[in-house]
Amino acid sequence: MSTVFVSIANGGSAGSVLRTGLVGRLLAAQESVEVVLISPLVNDPAFVREFEHRRVRFEDLPPHRPAGLEARLMALLQSAYIASGVTESVRIRRAEAAAKKSIRWIGVKRLLARALAPSVARKETRYALVDRLVSHPDAEALFDKYRPALLVTSSPGLIFAEVPLLRTAVRRGVRSMAVDPSWDNFTNKLLPVRRVNRLIVWNDLMKQQAVDLHGYQPDEVRVAGAPQWDVYFRSTGASRDAFFTDLGADPSRKLITLSTTPRELYSHHDHVVRVLIRAMREGAWACPVQLLVRLHPRDDMSAYAEFNREPHVFIEKPFRTTRVISGDGLSVDMTAENQQHLADTMRHSDVVVNVASTLAVEAAIVDTPVVNISFDGEQPSEWVRSVRRYYRFTHYVNVTRHNAARVAETPEQLVEYIGRYLADPSLDREGRRRVAAEQCQFFDGRSASRVAAFVVSELADVTDLSIPSNTCAASLASSR
Repeated sequence: MSTVFVSIANGGSAGSVLRTGLVGRLLAAQESVEVVLISPLVNDPAFVREFEHRRVRFEDLPPHRPAGLEARLMALLQSAYIASGVTESVRIRRAEAAAKKSIRWIGVKRLLARALAPSVARKETRYALVDRLVSHPDAEALFDKYRPALLVTSSPGLIFAEVPLLRTAVRRGVRSMAVDPSWDNFTNKLLPVRRVNRLIVWNDLMKQQAVDLHGYQPDEVRVAGAPQWDVYFRSTGASRDAFFTDLGADPSRKLITLSTTPRELYSHHDHVVRVLIRAMREGAWACPVQLLVRLHPRDDMSAYAEFNREPHVFIEKPFRTTRVISGDGLSVDMTAENQQHLADTMRHSDVVVNVASTLAVEAAIVDTPVVNISFDGEQPSEWVRSVRRYYRFTHYVNVTRHNAARVAETPEQLVEYIGRYLADPSLDREGRRRVAAEQCQFFDGRSASRVAAFVVSELADVTDLSIPSNTCAASLASSR
């Protein structure tokens, strides 16, 4: 058998990588292909039932936190990266770390790295030393058990649970691929991404960031589009009436959707809800409206209990709850139904309100106006702790520079901008079109097929398998 390890670190990865048909395409490539799903979700019976197959095996992916020598080397690596100020986001993150005192002696550690371990300060070799000196017995045993030909992960080393697999692949000389799930991983994290043999990204912008900032060669990066967004192009979803009926809402009213973020990043969404409810009560807008509050997986329903009986206000956290907790501390899974519901929400909302979220792109795909929140709670915070800093992040500038969303710096502006969009949804349409084109790159709903084709092609290359031409040729051709 030719064995492929597919690592799914959490429910979000299951939605953006696994439920795009990747496993089915691998199994269809050749009868001699076996897939090992490595995930904490294998402890959830519903997940196992969904992916059961005679050539699919299931292995747990335990949490991992660097310790000992690994932690010390990673601290040098991280400090060298943060001190480099490689992007505006990284410079802001350094200021955040200094304010919180969460990472100390950044400059000193960078000097130590340059003097004692210069490879960790160079983008092409950042992880080479720690990979050489640190091993993981459990991951080594897993590689011994299955002898994989290829490792596919759902992040380029930014999810700690996947690091032992990626490091063991390097030590064993096993080909590795990463399907990058997010638009900010290359510019916005406190750690640099790892090098893998093949990196799959959404668009040419991300490909250039991988090359310029993280030492990739252009031929090591594949552009596929965002597979989790295929639903926007391949399905019309529920009708407006059906969507509103399911929500318990009134189809005759306009819908404002507030999507929240993790509370550690912005803890004032309850304040924003009060602002919007007050505007509804006072008739601030020329038409009747209703409010949907869509909670982030890291947000807490109890924080919005005071609004449960508020007329025309709906609060939801639309994810499947699992029986296991992933390494990121979450017990949610993003199913195909959840993804369709999100697409329906973006399509049938009249205005979407959020804090510098990826949902600004998803709303742009379906031409739904977006208003961004750029004010804090009842009192403003210092800049390094304020929501205002998010609008200087390198990845999000690719929304604001196109004038694709209005950024509200006060509650009054939030109400005003929502009113403008309710009165004229065509405002800023051209900016939304540019953002959708730049971030999606493909509008054919075949991004998942391209991802699968790239993986199958890589497997064929590493194993010399004879893959039927119709398995990957069409998808690869459509990506050129």
